[in-house]
Formats: sequence, C-alpha cells, structure tokens
Amino acid sequence: MPTIIALDASLSMLRPVPGRNEHTYISLAIKGIQHLLDNLTASGKLEHLALVVYTTVCELKVDFTRDYDQIRQAIKKIEPLDKACLMTMLKTSVSLMATWGTQNLLQLVVFTDCGPGFGSTSLAAFLEGYTGKEADPEYAWLKLLAAYHLNFICLGMHGDLYFTRGVTLHQQLLDNAALKGQLFMTKPTKGAEAGEVTTSGSHKSELGRTALFELIERLCESSYKSTEVTLKCGHYFRMEGQVLLWPPTVPYEQAPLYGGEPIVRHIEQRIDVCGFLSLSDIGSPATLSRHWVLAKVDREKPTRRSGGLAAVAKPAKLTLDTSNPHYELEKLEQDVRDFYMKDNKDAEESGDDGDVSVVLKHSSTPQTEQQKDTLCVLLHGALKLENMAALVLLGERWYGFMYAYNDSKKKSNFMLNVLPPGSNVIPWLGDLELLGFPEDVPPGESASFPVRSERRSYSQSSVVWIRQASLQSDVQKVLRHAKKMPDKTQHFYKELNRIRRAALALGFVELLEALALLIEKETAQLTLNGVGSECTLQLQHAATELRKTSNRDIKSTIVPLQKASAADSTSSAAPPTSAGSYLY
Repeated sequence: MPTIIALDASLSMLRPVPGRNEHTYISLAIKGIQHLLDNLTASGKLEHLALVVYTTVCELKVDFTRDYDQIRQAIKKIEPLDKACLMTMLKTSVSLMATWGTQNLLQLVVFTDCGPGFGSTSLAAFLEGYTGKEADPEYAWLKLLAAYHLNFICLGMHGDLYFTRGVTLHQQLLDNAALKGQLFMTKPTKGAEAGEVTTSGSHKSELGRTALFELIERLCESSYKSTEVTLKCGHYFRMEGQVLLWPPTVPYEQAPLYGGEPIVRHIEQRIDVCGFLSLSDIGSPATLSRHWVLAKVDREKPTRRSGGLAAVAKPAKLTLDTSNPHYELEKLEQDVRDFYMKDNKDAEESGDDGDVSVVLKHSSTPQTEQQKDTLCVLLHGALKLENMAALVLLGERWYGFMYAYNDSKKKSNFMLNVLPPGSNVIPWLGDLELLGFPEDVPPGESASFPVRSERRSYSQSSVVWIRQASLQSDVQKVLRHAKKMPDKTQHFYKELNRIRRAALALGFVELLEALALLIEKETAQLTLNGVGSECTLQLQHAATELRKTSNRDIKSTIVPLQKASAADSTSSAAPPTSAGSYLY
C-alpha cells in the first residue's frame, strides 16, 4: 500500500498558531509527519512512503522507500517559498503512482492549512472551470486519482474564516470530482463555534500538538489498521490462530446478474484451509488483491521501575518432593521436555549448595508471544519446503490461496492472493468445489486435473507495435538477416513469418506489400554488389510469397526455396532440371 506524504510549503504555513506562539503551522505539520512515521514504524515498516513538497510547483524530496529516516531528515530542511497550488501536487502524485499499477491500495496524505490559493491556480478557479466539463480530456487524470484514498490533515482554527473557506473548497473538490477522501480536522471549541479565534494556550486547545496527534491516530485507525482474521486448518484435529492481513482488505463490489443494486462482499472473519495444491498447478491466475499474512503478536508495553529498567518478575519455583512415589517419572518427564526445548537453565540453585529446586516452566512461567507456536509460521515453513499453496475459503463461494513468496535470497514472505468470487475462477483447474484427492481416481483411469496445454499463450514471444520504433526494429531485423543469407536463411524466414502473422492478426495487410517492396529493393542492391544468385533467388521468392492471396491465412507459413536434389532431377515424375536450380 504505497503512500505519498505531501506537505504544503506555502508562505501561509509560516503563520504562528493562535494561542501557541511557539508553534507555526509548518512546525506542527512536521511534528505530525514524524508522529505518522512513528506509528507506521511500530506497525512493522511495511509501507513504501514518498515525500513531496508543493507550492506553485511540486518537488519530490524522497522517492518511495521503507527507510523512514530519510524522510525524517528531509522534512527538517524544508523552507516555505510562495503560494500553494493543490492541483499541481495532485497531477504530480498521479504520475508518481503510475508505476504501482491499479491492484495496489494507493494512499495520499496531505498536511496543509487548507489555503485555497490565489489567481488562476487557485482551487476556486479550478472548480469553476471543471463544472460542466467533466468529460474533457484535460481532466482525464482525475479518473486515475479517483482510485486513490485522499486524506487531508487540515491545520487550522474553526473560528478562522480563511481556514473554513478553504475546508469548504476542499470538500467541494472531493464531491464534484467523485474522489475517495476524508478531511481530518480538530473539533471546534465553544468559542470557535461562536466565531471567535481560540487564544488559549492550554495543553488541550483546539489546535496543538496533542490535538494533531489525535488526528494522526484517527488516520491510522481508518487507513493503516491491519485486517485481523482467524486462520483454521484441519477437520478432525483442528488448528487455528489469529493472523493479520496487510494491506487491509477492501470490500468487493459484485455486479448483479439481473440488474438491481450491486452486491458488496466482505472477507469473513474466519479463513478455512480447504486443501493443498502444487504451485505449478495453480500458475498465475487473475487476482483481486495480494496481502501479507502475519502472525498476530501482542507486544507488551514495557513497565518502568526506578532506574529506568523494565520489571523482570522471577518465575515461581516448584520443588519436587523426593518422597513422592512418582518422583522418578516426573523427573524423567522434565528431562525429556528440557532436552527438546534446548533449555540449559532448567534448574536454579538456592542459597545452599545442597538444596536444588527444579523449575517447571510449563506450569509456572507463561511463554512469551514470540515463543508460542503459531499456525501461520507452521504453514509458511511447510508450503515453502514443499513448493505448494494452500487453497482457502474466504466466504461463500469465494476462494484464495496462500503461498510462500521469496522476494530475495534471504527473505521469504507468507502471502494471500484473493481470487474473484466464484468457484470456477481458475479455468485450467475447473470447479474448485469438485477438487478431490489423487487416491480417489479409479484404477486404470488417469486424472484429468489439471488441464494441460501444449503451447501456453503467455509463454510465447509476442509482437508489440505500440510505438513506431518497435515496428521499425522488427523490419530492420528481417533486412539484417537478408544480407547474411544463405547462412541466415532459416532466421530470415522465421522473422518474416513472425511479422506476417502479427500483421494479419492486426489487419495490417498494407505492411506485407511494404515489406515485399523493401525486400525487392534489397535484392537489387545485393545484385549490384555482386552477391551470389542463391541469396537473390531466396529474396525474390519471399517477396512473391508475401503478395500471394493464399498466404493471407494466418495459419500458413512461408518456407524457403528448396534446391532440387540429384534424385529429383532424374525422376520421371518431374521434368529434368539442373543440379543448381530451385523448385517452388
């Protein structure tokens, strides 16, 4: 879930906050960005963040990174320049986010005092020109922006008319352009509701560090909170555990079959593992989203003692009674447990050397969250070792699959791919509800799963002519092979048939005539240079075949001109030919 943090660096951000002369709007914004980074750092550093600063121009200070210290250092060097232009920043953000595609949940967090701007670049001027011209190509970038989540951290007092007018224009922008966004602002005080600017310097004033931190907490709660679900595996001996999905899942809007209202579907709070499949059988189906699967760990907050050290409670000791008839069995059980737990500190000596007390850790000392067995870690390790994926049920007739993904040589991630709703969403597997075990196949019959393809379309080299340079490069490749014949005869015809099939598939028949003319010109040039007749005969043959109507079928193939053998020249079925002649 990549995020762009945008900071308003206009001159209006240099104003001191009313009632808090030690703070300016830009210093509060910097503290808010630092607090946002602290919250994301505590959640696991899973976000790619970028920092932009905008005035009349938008400047990228830090490109997308997980090293948040770069952003912390960059915001200390920001200096306000001139007036703000929100639309320039939004256009720049669209171009920066283009590399992330459409399957990612894109976030844009803007720290601003909601200044409307001045002149033709103001927000009011944009809204006036946009009204009634929504379909113009000039505003096509707003359709891309509609896929983002815009979060405005509004810094201002409700009694300030400059701020309230700017907030109204920002809300009109979200409504008129159909953008998904939210304005985070402080709650007005009683004096602000009456139209007075609050000048109180109390810690709980309308706009201060505490109030700003509350806005950041609300932002993280709504946009950066992991989805918590229960992962269950097995039926007879059922294992389950709490896991977190990151980025958080979003509702899926399913179009109705027979009109009416669209159906909004949510992933259920329980995810069941239905079975296991080989990764080679699943392949790369179309998915709605991809998420990290993380084991839920409740991090305990450290308690402070005198001296600043965390309190460490000593475990209670339980002394085994030697007079107990089951003493030997209990001691043996403890030794076996300690052997497997690799714990060398199983016994502690008391003050006297002769008094030895045995600590039973399983009965007295609770395990930490990191020491507990988790189903998430078990599945991750097993699927990575076996190179398989777990097919999971996300809801009614809604499936996905979990697998281990290696993004580097040392790092492995446990991932969840969410498939579109339905049971027949992977064509080569068939209906997912009809899958069974290989042992269920009757003797003498072979399983029809999965459906194998002799030639996979996505594994074949495809021809792309989006740009003029691509077409020119393919044609030049054919001509280069033509100059090196007869050594490159097979390569020449391979590339020639490749271009011919692509042109026929696109309906670009004019290309065949143009290619034939180029080959004829190349033949004439080679003849003047004294090249052998074998090369010129092959080129004339290729030009003639390109113009034939019978070769307009995409399944046909142009083959090289074959040299007649001595056996063919002496056969009675064919007229006598010389050893150096060619047959069509």
